[in-house]
Amino acid sequence: MSTVSPNLSLPYIQQNQAQKHVTHNEGMRLLDGVVQLSVLSRAQTAPPANPVAGDRYILPSGATGAWAGFDDSLAHWEENAWRIIPPNEGWVAWDQNGLALLVFSQGQWTEATAADVERLDKLGLNTSADLTNRLAVSSDATLLTHDTTGGHQLKINKDQPGDTGSLLFQTGWSGRAEMGLAGSDNFEIKVSPDGSNFHQALTVDRATGAVTLPNTTLSQAEFGTSPIVTVDYTNSKTGNLVSNGNGALGNSYNMPSALSYDASDTPGLPGSFLFTGYHGLDLTTSEFIAVDAQKTYRLESYIKQATGDRHAQVMGIMAFDADFQQITSTCHMRYASGGVDSLTTLSAPLAPGDTTVSVTNASGWNDADSSSDKCGLIFFTYRTQGGNAQDFYSRHFRTGLFSPAQVDRTNHSITLLAPLAQSDGNPDDPSGIWPAGTPLANTDSGWNLKPALLDQTVLPTAGDWYHACNHIGGVDTSGRNEVKNFPPGTAFVKILMLPNFSNRPGGYSGFADSGAAHGLHLSGISMAPEPYAAMQATASGGVDIKVPDPDFTTGSLSLITSSLRLKAV
Repeated sequence: MSTVSPNLSLPYIQQNQAQKHVTHNEGMRLLDGVVQLSVLSRAQTAPPANPVAGDRYILPSGATGAWAGFDDSLAHWEENAWRIIPPNEGWVAWDQNGLALLVFSQGQWTEATAADVERLDKLGLNTSADLTNRLAVSSDATLLTHDTTGGHQLKINKDQPGDTGSLLFQTGWSGRAEMGLAGSDNFEIKVSPDGSNFHQALTVDRATGAVTLPNTTLSQAEFGTSPIVTVDYTNSKTGNLVSNGNGALGNSYNMPSALSYDASDTPGLPGSFLFTGYHGLDLTTSEFIAVDAQKTYRLESYIKQATGDRHAQVMGIMAFDADFQQITSTCHMRYASGGVDSLTTLSAPLAPGDTTVSVTNASGWNDADSSSDKCGLIFFTYRTQGGNAQDFYSRHFRTGLFSPAQVDRTNHSITLLAPLAQSDGNPDDPSGIWPAGTPLANTDSGWNLKPALLDQTVLPTAGDWYHACNHIGGVDTSGRNEVKNFPPGTAFVKILMLPNFSNRPGGYSGFADSGAAHGLHLSGISMAPEPYAAMQATASGGVDIKVPDPDFTTGSLSLITSSLRLKAV
């Protein structure tokens, strides 16, 4: 039977032992030395001169005197001598001098610092943690602040895009609001009335930064998806359909990028727009303007040619259909021979693969001009995406399909250069067959633009502001591309500008080359309904327009034929 305890080697009192108190007291002294271990120091190498009973030290390497050779052992002063106590694995001691908690592990004492607790399975502060909530804090507030100086980041990391990294706000342990990356990499904010059903309040697209509010009605869905406008934007229209035409926004919004905002030279308006250089691409405003092509609109602009050469200027509209597709001349123009319109109908079905087009009347078809755009077919059966049929307007056309010599006016047939392609067949028929009676015509082309305000107009003088006014209205069904009328199918327009149209490198049509620095100012660009205008269809299918002409002296208002009015400011 052992005479000492297995861990602390405390002496046991033996059976029938004399002076049992000696053994008992020995054990008490040893317990007093190691239990609730708190040492005066672990750095002192020499025994103190006047120790006090109960003093304890952890002996450092290189200790001297009575401590020599007992590195990392405990030295306990008992009455008149130092007891050296070797520590066991896992003993814990408090260093009163170093204010540190020490642990004896693998033959040496080390501080129980963060390095020893950073791999804790869980930690609860004033509450219990579990394997899901491994860090749990019960407190009126939790403070996270910077270290010394600078900032502080709270980082929530997830493994995969489909995982969740978020902040969840609860009431009675039931979720009420969540923000973060909830099942995707888009930032989201969601709310819930019961912790089960969540409603998405805000989403920020990770790729673009665009913010959407899925359950917030900023405007009725029927109003469309365009941006919500501001008061300044509304004011910039100044009663007309062109936004910022007078520079009221203090920038060049809605104007072509080739025009720069200029507040230093205006005809009394907030600003103007300066174009500098040679004529290049057709320029238009950015916004689509919805119009009723059955009505008349007044087009206006202030215009000033820079000092020096005067050049031809072009302004008007560019037309678009209900699907926002530009309407080119080929979408509605029809060839006419000797004043006879080529508009007719198929007298026999036309299918992909056929080489002969049989028409009711070919007397107006082209049998002389070999231009590709005058040797094609246009079928007038086009419908918008909404299903609305468009009279005299089509996107079912193809040029260069025949030569003039292949037009037989006697037998009213056109022989194609190649079999009709499947892509040129009837989109409303599975086999692509155009039935007899389908309206069609010989294609033609002209200018894709409507220079209804300024049609290569040269200002009377350079360096002076002029006000230009003209009109456009009614639908042109003539097939001749009348400048004063909207093309068939028009639902939207943009304001068209071809500034310095005749200023081109090397000169153009009798105009000088004025260089890349030659400028033109525009301001007060406007398009507005002309309520008292009158329109009348012509025999050719165009529309004549008469507009109000007030007389201040007589107080009368008469109607005159629409034409350009150019007045010095």
